Amino acid sequence: MELGLEGKVALVGGASMGLGRACAAALAAEGAKTVIVARDGARLGQTAQAIAKESRAECHPFAADLSKADACEAAVAETVKKFGRLDIVVSNAGGPKPGAIDELSDDDWRSGFELTFLSTVRLARAAAAVMKRGPGKGGRILIIGSGSMAAPIANLAISSGLRPGLRGVAKLLAERYAKDGITVNIVAPGLIKTERLIEVAHGTPDAGTPAGAARLFERWAAEIPAGRLGEPSDVGDAVAFLASDRAAYVTGQVLMVDGGRHRSL
Repeated sequence: MELGLEGKVALVGGASMGLGRACAAALAAEGAKTVIVARDGARLGQTAQAIAKESRAECHPFAADLSKADACEAAVAETVKKFGRLDIVVSNAGGPKPGAIDELSDDDWRSGFELTFLSTVRLARAAAAVMKRGPGKGGRILIIGSGSMAAPIANLAISSGLRPGLRGVAKLLAERYAKDGITVNIVAPGLIKTERLIEVAHGTPDAGTPAGAARLFERWAAEIPAGRLGEPSDVGDAVAFLASDRAAYVTGQVLMVDGGRHRSL
């Protein structure tokens, strides 16, 4: 299927590894030019080189911490400076600190709010302002969510508290900018084999060792109707579709990429 992403420009957050890298790689594979953002400049540069080599599409690194107040506008400005436009933004950041509801401090919650919630609001606001007046006559805003949007997860209290609120944010943004040709959707991964999943597994009782985590992964996979944990590319491919011309009439939605794990209606 031709997705029509050749020559489009995308900005992807948290893209030095994991889901962000997979999203940037999927967009680049379809011909999009990408600006990737993360805090670790050295790793980010290596990732940009690898994506460019794999896809033969331009990939530009921009080191920044998107949880900081001015970083989102700076990343958008860098994208426009580099490529002259912005068509797609993928709001993604490392997950907030794991922990049960009674294990987390006020500072943990404040940090999680900046990282998970405010970074999304700021990035979407800065991106929409550019997309409205840009040459692309619209754009795509994608928010990487979590299975905690469908049901709370005991060891991910901050994520479970904050991420459902992003569903409301996405709806409001979708309604606000539909007339401008800008769609806003959430891609909510389930259990995907990333560094984050390893971190979560190690914080689970009886899974604090590599062997324990491996057994937990096997148990999780057996509980998923698809019979496996997800790959980062599963999320990247969903993002590429929603970023495409083929998804122009899809907005304000949450797409669960979880192998059928969540059974909520």
